[in-house]
Amino acid sequence: MTPVDQPTEVTAPTYDIELVPMLLLRTPIPQPPLTGRISLGTPVVRPVTPTQAAEGDGDWVEFLESQADQYDYLLLSLVCSFRPSPDGTPFVDAGIGIRLEAPGQPADRQPIAWSISPKKRALPVTPSSAQLKLTAKLMLVEAGMEYTPEQGSNEELFVVGMGERDSDPEWRFSATAGTPLVGDESLALIVRLPTSVPARAHITMAATVKQRRLGLIPYRAELPPALRTIDFR
Repeated sequence: MTPVDQPTEVTAPTYDIELVPMLLLRTPIPQPPLTGRISLGTPVVRPVTPTQAAEGDGDWVEFLESQADQYDYLLLSLVCSFRPSPDGTPFVDAGIGIRLEAPGQPADRQPIAWSISPKKRALPVTPSSAQLKLTAKLMLVEAGMEYTPEQGSNEELFVVGMGERDSDPEWRFSATAGTPLVGDESLALIVRLPTSVPARAHITMAATVKQRRLGLIPYRAELPPALRTIDFR
């Protein structure tokens, strides 16, 4: 078990997240906010050593330890829970984004996601499945990523993590034909930040719900202050 996969000993408060519909021209009927569909635990932050940050990769241990006087490493972990709807409207996709920043510092002194977990989780499908498209839209980043399995591949991506070594990591979730987007998902990243530099993480979240009459409706999460910004120092 790697450091980012280890369960934390701290019990973080959990918040029910209100989902606010995004206004689109193709959905002239105003949609009410959704509640009771997603909950998010307060992120837990704890320090890790350079050796732990290397996650057992001997090639990185010596390098990270040589920079131990320049950088700190923190493990940020959180749990997101997706719940089924009483009226049967399922989640199609969802996204959680984290923007790391050290205010007032130059680009080479900004925190980065040294590693993220999970990076990918795929589910087996029938050979006829050819393509999976992830289209979760975050408040800070709006992007579509298209994944085409290699010839002969019999899997679909359920979770994709992106942004390792960058300041804006994110996770995309997508329901598949055989697996609805329901249940708990544990997410973690190891943050590298310059020693003694104040830094923080901004969290955004979005999801798409499939309505029977109106089709796909995108929502953004209205996060409480305790989840919106996390101060590392």
